[in-house]
Amino acid sequence: MRAFLLFPLLVGCTLGGTGRPPDGEDDDGPAIDPDACRQRMAVAPLAPRGYDFHDALPQATRNRWDGTSMPQPGDARYPGGRYRTLAPAPGGMAHPGCSTAGLGYAPAAIPGFTCAAREFPFPAGVAEDTSKPIVILVHGNSESPTGWMKFVHPDPGSLMFPADSTARDQLAELLPAKGYRTIAIDMRTDLVDDPRSPEGKDTGNTPKNTDHGWTVPLLQALVKQLAIAHPDRELSLVGFSLGATTVRDVLRRLWVENKDGRWDVNIFARVRDVVVASGANHGVVSFAKQCGVNLTMRGTVTCQMGQRNQYTATAFHRALNGPPMDSAGGEFGGWWETPCADGDYAFGVRGACGGHAVSYMSITMKDLENGTQQDEFVSEHASRLYPTECAVNQLDALTDFDTSGYFFNGLFRNHYGSVRSNAGLTRIVAALED
Repeated sequence: MRAFLLFPLLVGCTLGGTGRPPDGEDDDGPAIDPDACRQRMAVAPLAPRGYDFHDALPQATRNRWDGTSMPQPGDARYPGGRYRTLAPAPGGMAHPGCSTAGLGYAPAAIPGFTCAAREFPFPAGVAEDTSKPIVILVHGNSESPTGWMKFVHPDPGSLMFPADSTARDQLAELLPAKGYRTIAIDMRTDLVDDPRSPEGKDTGNTPKNTDHGWTVPLLQALVKQLAIAHPDRELSLVGFSLGATTVRDVLRRLWVENKDGRWDVNIFARVRDVVVASGANHGVVSFAKQCGVNLTMRGTVTCQMGQRNQYTATAFHRALNGPPMDSAGGEFGGWWETPCADGDYAFGVRGACGGHAVSYMSITMKDLENGTQQDEFVSEHASRLYPTECAVNQLDALTDFDTSGYFFNGLFRNHYGSVRSNAGLTRIVAALED
């Protein structure tokens, strides 16, 4: 197992403001009513002025950094905050995260995909059910595919919470047991090329955080090559934490490739489910501390996600979330957050989905009664997807944390609860089985 690295951005969870949705709606509602979703999307804006579904982030002019120099404001050579490319940049350097070197597992064999992914085996007596979608798991920051696997702490009695004494099956075990081919992208955060923080300062990237410019091209290549290799199969994607917005941005970029005539596959005609858990769809708790202060990927990723409690759409989110919905007061929800949920509308365009409807679910831990977030990084409102008629927004209870002691002795057990607690696991499996 790769050594754990400090997750990004924790500065405390009691910033001003409430994470509760302002419209009085409760999450954890029933399944989507397709007619209600279609009716809602029928009034969505077409080609809204000032909103463009093309990339908000620029492309990197070179893919690697030297690992020792601190980036400086305005230095276009620094690839952080920009989409890196898997093909070598003009300087001859490829995305440093597209590598299978040094893995502790045999990388998944996927035609055309040369980066790292881990495919989880079927248990004895279980064969792949080809009528089911291929499931792609997308981990969070400073992480690896081990986050989807069962784990038990070597000394559970030493932890400051009731911890598992035996390992519970996680998605890496549960999904193959149900016949799902299950593949986890590996973002190779161990290969991050940012400098470490100097002694006594927080200006570097010792935790090896990544931003969307690092993660999105890697996942985009995996999804595209799976779609090409299996033209008769649907895909379902589960993204956790940074993986949530990574999944959403990848689908946007692949759809744009088709819209612009650069690929002959409409990805939304091939996707069955999108499950995003503990995602910063409308801000993250540590934006104010990191954005514009830390110029490595540790800071650029917060700039891309925005401030959770005083959210204003970032450039990254404008292309992803689209124009604000009037019902949300223009503060959080955007019209583009659930593309093709109605089988028709995406990114300001009708007839965009190949007649195929995509199922959306968000999961996060509920906030405290006073509105203070319990999840270490996002509130229930930050994770929610809009329009609410087109997404099942589920809330885990305050007791539904990860009891395994995974990741720094369970330091972020509330955040991980959406994908590693029994409640979170039940929701995800049910969403895929529906």
